[in-house]
Amino acid sequence: MTTPATNISPLQEARSRRYRENVANAFKLVGILCLAVLAAWFVMVLAAPHRIGETTTFVATLVFSCFVLAIDCATKVVIVFWPFLLYLWASVKAARQWTLLSLFQTSIETGKPLQDIIRAYATSCSLGYAIRLNRFAASLDSGYSLDAAIREHRGLFRYDIASMVRIGDSPETLRSLETVAQDERDFAGIRTYNVIRIIYLCTMIFSMAPVMLFVFLRIIPEFKKIFVDFDVNLPALTIAVISASNAFVFYWYLVAPFVLLLIAAAVVYLILQTNAVAFRPIGFRRIFRSTDAAKFLRVFAVGVRHRFPIPTILERYRWAVPSDYLRKKGVRIQKSVEQGGVWIDAVRRVGFISRPEASLLGSAERTDNLATVLDQLAQSKERTQIRKDDFFSKMAFIPLVFLLGAIIGVFVIGMFVPLIKLITTLSA
Repeated sequence: MTTPATNISPLQEARSRRYRENVANAFKLVGILCLAVLAAWFVMVLAAPHRIGETTTFVATLVFSCFVLAIDCATKVVIVFWPFLLYLWASVKAARQWTLLSLFQTSIETGKPLQDIIRAYATSCSLGYAIRLNRFAASLDSGYSLDAAIREHRGLFRYDIASMVRIGDSPETLRSLETVAQDERDFAGIRTYNVIRIIYLCTMIFSMAPVMLFVFLRIIPEFKKIFVDFDVNLPALTIAVISASNAFVFYWYLVAPFVLLLIAAAVVYLILQTNAVAFRPIGFRRIFRSTDAAKFLRVFAVGVRHRFPIPTILERYRWAVPSDYLRKKGVRIQKSVEQGGVWIDAVRRVGFISRPEASLLGSAERTDNLATVLDQLAQSKERTQIRKDDFFSKMAFIPLVFLLGAIIGVFVIGMFVPLIKLITTLSA
């Protein structure tokens, strides 16, 4: 399928024009600054023509120093504040999903075309996101069904939302989606506290890493020289600190992979905690199993309400999910069902539900109450995931804070106690 042409509203065109004007003004400002530097150099050359080499070197050094300072400041800001930027990006993505669900609900309640409502919402969005929304609306205008439009613009919706809407855009589906959005809004406060704890830990680690590196490479060796020159009798704690510094200097390549692995784990966990992506690297799959199970059960509940065949539900789930790990689970469930197995047992074998939950679903299926129980079970798993994340963030927060404090305390006591003793001896 080809994407229909995009219609940009006058408001979006005005925003685009202002953006281009701002970029042009920024380039003009840079040009003016360059001309000012050249004019200053020219004046200095006219004032002292016999020192043109020194003048050129001074101006070039000044410009280069300003450039390096700007790059250094920008790098430090990104290193220190990247967790906040990441969480802001994830929050914006989540808010967009909630708004799209509200637009779907408004379209069904008012009877107005969905594409018109989306175009009206696009006028208040950023330019890039507005273009994507307008393309989606243009697909609906050109005769695409909602299912086909979602398949054409699959990156516009989160995978579980896309699967549920593709199964059916009835009021029952939208009520299920509204329940999802309401649950996420209810859990947003706890999730925010969890993310803030992780951000605080990441910021502390990234801020202290260069400081500790400087201490081990420069400060402790200087203290060691002072102690050796004055033949100070060092306590065991000071000897241990100096030995740790020597080991780090000579065997840093053994410590660096562990530090990089810790940083990578913190980054991945923070990204997954924001619930903005669905990839599941090895080592984090069990941690977020409840979230993955809740999304699968919600999709299955919508399919059961619309009385879709199980292979169709699984096909639409596998189409939308971006993670190979979750997609393979869907394939395993579908193969088991095609071979004559019970779908509840297949879902239990891939780890989405436990044995008691499988028994509960079997009873609900026999009483024709399966969709409601699936929704309730998904909500229970989402709450379980929130509690697990809250417990993990608290348990990681306290030991790491104490560990960082202990490292600083050991360094201060180990280095300054013999130094104070030396100063006291010399003054006496």
